[in-house]
Amino acid sequence: MNINPEFRRNLWLELTPTRLVGMPMILGALLFLAYLLDNKQYGESVANTALILFGLLVFLWGTRLASEALISEIRDHTWDSQRMSVIGPWSMTWGKLLGSTIYPWYGAVLCLLVYFSSQPSLKLSLIETAVLLLGSGLLGQAIGLLSSLQAIRKNQRYGRFQTTVFLVLGAGCAVSVVSWPFAESTSIFWYGRYYPDNRFVLISLVLFLAWTIFGIYRLIRAELQLRSLPWAWGMFVFSLMIYSAGFYGENSWVTGLSAWPQRLLIAFLVALMLAYGTVICERKDPVTFQRLLQYLGRREWGRAMQIAPLWLSTLPFVLLSCAVLVIVALTSESVQQFAVPAMAMVLFLLRDFGLLLFLNLGRVPKRADMLTILFLVLLYGIIPTILTALDLSRLTELFWPIQGVPAYIVLPAALFQAVVILWLMTRRWRKTHQSY
Repeated sequence: MNINPEFRRNLWLELTPTRLVGMPMILGALLFLAYLLDNKQYGESVANTALILFGLLVFLWGTRLASEALISEIRDHTWDSQRMSVIGPWSMTWGKLLGSTIYPWYGAVLCLLVYFSSQPSLKLSLIETAVLLLGSGLLGQAIGLLSSLQAIRKNQRYGRFQTTVFLVLGAGCAVSVVSWPFAESTSIFWYGRYYPDNRFVLISLVLFLAWTIFGIYRLIRAELQLRSLPWAWGMFVFSLMIYSAGFYGENSWVTGLSAWPQRLLIAFLVALMLAYGTVICERKDPVTFQRLLQYLGRREWGRAMQIAPLWLSTLPFVLLSCAVLVIVALTSESVQQFAVPAMAMVLFLLRDFGLLLFLNLGRVPKRADMLTILFLVLLYGIIPTILTALDLSRLTELFWPIQGVPAYIVLPAALFQAVVILWLMTRRWRKTHQSY
């Protein structure tokens, strides 16, 4: 029987005879204590204890192990040898994801069996509950591994704080998903129809779990120096825009107005947030920019797309959705008030990207991202607040795309700031890379 070498290695490391015996003994003692405290009744108390233990094992311990799967390899100087091995990216993906967390899953499955056998009544069916618990746990661990992989591609120095951030991110997403169907039964509105919350959450869980695992696969491909076109990222951005836009319009039948213009606005905002998120999370490597410009200059579009950063691949979605929003605003009164702020947001986005690249091309690029965030807080928060406190709220229109601001005020101001920052960024690039 051919078993994934990476998964087999983790099995030998994690599932030792002592650990195989120790896990059921500890869990059995805790569950037996819950049984005794509930007047020796094998019921609700034991089921709740088993569910809590499942959450601790999967959401906390498992997510932490998944987040540290590659970080520990880098610390122990074994990751480079694995990258040189014959293990493919897909085998490496599920070998890391499932192999590094196999021991918590061993205990979690035992807890799940106790939960199903002791719970007198389930809100969802047995299969739905199992898929929800197992899928949400795997999603949290996959998000933790994906976050650590993306951070590794940006910087290979990590401490406990970074690992804790990955843990909180993965566990938070998993707990929010698993808690939704267990709340009071409600229906979810999506694109003009109401769906049972349990089915909708389960389908969404499977969808996002597939995207997360595929994202891990693509990042491991990049770590193994395998080139890929950014079609997968484009599909993810587009699908997330479509998915998020469907939740608007529940009261459109009351107002009698079409919900599609507002849905288009939501899709635009989703693309905008993804653009900001990717430009902060990705590494801004001048060498990659040089090669990108060289490929573009030689019209080698395929190679240029292979090395293009994700934030650059997200910009077309931002620009296209903004253009469509402006076109729709010409015919729809309900979205006219958002057209000018949307155009201003695009200009401010170009300004912010230019500022980020300008700082990354400086002498201390390691602190550029944090410094950019501080500048954005200053531009979007502190300065407008000071102006408002000084009864100069009219001047805040120069720093923030507020709804209702005339186009002749906010657009020239945003355009001026974007042009100045992009000019400074281009000037610094030419000074530091004259030979190119």
